[in-house]
Amino acid sequence: MAWHRDSVVPINAWHRDQGQERMAGALETRRQAKQADGRTALGPSVKAIMVWLRQGVLTKAFARVVRDPLFSFLLVGAAIFAGYAVIEQQRNPAVRYTPEAEKALVDEFEMLSGRKADAADRARIEKNFITGELLFREAIDRNMHLTDGETRARLTDKVRYLIAGAPVEPTEEQLVDHYSNNIALYRSEPKTTFSQIFRSTKPGDSAAILAALNSGQTVPGDDFWLGSAYPAYGDSMVRGIFGQPFVTRLKEAQEGVWFGPVQSPRGWHFVRKTGSIAPALMPYSAVRDQVRQDYMMARTNAAIDGAIGKLKEKFDVEVVR
Repeated sequence: MAWHRDSVVPINAWHRDQGQERMAGALETRRQAKQADGRTALGPSVKAIMVWLRQGVLTKAFARVVRDPLFSFLLVGAAIFAGYAVIEQQRNPAVRYTPEAEKALVDEFEMLSGRKADAADRARIEKNFITGELLFREAIDRNMHLTDGETRARLTDKVRYLIAGAPVEPTEEQLVDHYSNNIALYRSEPKTTFSQIFRSTKPGDSAAILAALNSGQTVPGDDFWLGSAYPAYGDSMVRGIFGQPFVTRLKEAQEGVWFGPVQSPRGWHFVRKTGSIAPALMPYSAVRDQVRQDYMMARTNAAIDGAIGKLKEKFDVEVVR
């Protein structure tokens, strides 16, 4: 019994030691495997890809993708998107506040204010610049330059000046030639002397009023802002006050006789013509300034006419009647 008990203890201890060694070895193997996984996780994938390349698997797959109509559609879409992005960037460039722009604006501020610009001034200048640029671009985006009459006129005048430039000061000979070649422009307009009695509403007894006036009686009228007497008024002035129908009746009227009532935008008028002055040629000395202005305008218009031919080639023109 003593031998058996003594021999069993060593055997059990040996088995226990062997089990612990195997468990420790297994744990160490698993630990090394985990460390290796972090270093070589991509290894099989890279090797697999290399094998696929040698076997032509990826090449064949890419060829199938390229032949797919959806791939062509996506490729065209990507090209259109990229092109649109480039065009949009060119059409709407960023608002850039550069050091050069800041220097110019700060110099202008200091010149006008008579003092150095501080940090608050510079911040305000930058804000005003960016605000102005953004508002200007918004105005263009809203096509205000196409719909606002005043803006269109200013832009047109600006381009007209850029095309024609400042005309050269004409010589006296050129002015005299222009006067002679356009002599009809320098005749005075017809003038008429007349008087009128104004009624704000159409009178119901027009015949009786005319009879009284032509018999020399005094007939009262309503107040008129320019009065009742008009000595030697030119046709253009009469037209501006009373309208063209009034001018026509005045020219046809017999001198010294009351007629009417003639309607104007302002009311009704009984009129008597007392004199007229026929058109007459105005001497060059009296109209030299006007001749100079007309000459320079003619030169400008000639330059514009020359440019319009090229602009018609640049822009389509459609006349609809």
